[in-house]
Amino acid sequence: MERHEAGLADVIPVILRPVDNWRSAPFGQLQPLPENGKPVTTWENRDQAFVNIVQSIRKAAKELTRNSVTAEPNGSMVEFPSIARIGANPFEFGPPVSPERFYGRRQAIISVKNRIGAMTAQSINIVGLRRSGKTSLLRYIRECTEEFCQPEQTPLIISLDLQNAPYHAPAGIIEGLRRGVRRLTGVEPWPQESNDDPFEVEDGLLALRDQGYRLIVMFDEFEALSRRLELFQDWGEDWRAKNCAGLLTTVIASKSPLSEIYKMSQLTSPFANIFGTTILGALEDDAWHELVQDGFGYEGAVGAKDLPPLQEWIDDLAGGFPFYVQMAAAMLWQHNDPETARREFVFQATPRFQELWADLTNPEQHALRHATGIPDLAEPDQAIIETLQRYGLLRFDGRLFSDAFAEFIRGQR
Repeated sequence: MERHEAGLADVIPVILRPVDNWRSAPFGQLQPLPENGKPVTTWENRDQAFVNIVQSIRKAAKELTRNSVTAEPNGSMVEFPSIARIGANPFEFGPPVSPERFYGRRQAIISVKNRIGAMTAQSINIVGLRRSGKTSLLRYIRECTEEFCQPEQTPLIISLDLQNAPYHAPAGIIEGLRRGVRRLTGVEPWPQESNDDPFEVEDGLLALRDQGYRLIVMFDEFEALSRRLELFQDWGEDWRAKNCAGLLTTVIASKSPLSEIYKMSQLTSPFANIFGTTILGALEDDAWHELVQDGFGYEGAVGAKDLPPLQEWIDDLAGGFPFYVQMAAAMLWQHNDPETARREFVFQATPRFQELWADLTNPEQHALRHATGIPDLAEPDQAIIETLQRYGLLRFDGRLFSDAFAEFIRGQR
């Protein structure tokens, strides 16, 4: 009756035998079946009474589902509201989100704040798989500086994407740093023609420090350096020296921890030793729930009672990863039908799954295959399982983060 009154169910009393005072029951004011509330056992033809019940229930069911659709994730029926799609699709996936559309990441924000905003600034490595939101977090740090540093620390935050051609060599990074400082302060820290003069560059950085500035340099897509190792053999030692001298502080976003990147690249620099590490896995449940609620609640697209089935459907596909949450929600908004939306999600997500799969090690791939239930596989190493849980690919109940990703893995050889 509580669900009936909340609009989540339609209660229909069926009177089988004559009973005393059933009208005083909680459902007593509802319209009963058979018609006119005549008990089944009092009908001359009981089969006719049951036909009447079936026909009436079918009519009620059609009314109940007139504005809804159903799907069967994990074999269970889930009722979906028909989405009143008003205005533009509010969900976006692909580019980094703007700060006003940034959700969650409370622990990561605290970790970054306690490094770059500490009494003495310290470097940090933000580690996360593809599509985990690293670039969005860097943008949030850059545009919401006040959340990470005190005003008296006078932070200067410069962000460089190492996939961009200008930063494919150490000289380009120095020029990007010089231009960033000039843009933020209005003053050139050193002349462009002095980029190749390490003493001139160091003097410029010292002057910034002595003026009270806290220079924070953020690198995105750090793995790009490993593709040009011949140019960056000594870069790590030089950059580490600048950090240790307090000339600047570094935030690096990468798919793997810096220590692993240097090991795989066969570099022996102690560069990674100065970094703390924070790992981006899935969003906190309340954060991605809020993301979905804000989107589907946009100008009254759905009501509060309709959100739980939407969130359950999205959770099965996205597992809290912001990129996939946005993708699943965008497909549902666009198609207004869970089956069609799921097919489109799989189509859009498969290339991303392929990239993600290629980034994993053989032991990690084995552990995920085992988690999908593929038979005759050896038990994976517990440390690998814990790593995959930390990255959000495995839930703590042993399932993969996404049913669609599990299907993708079962198709891999």
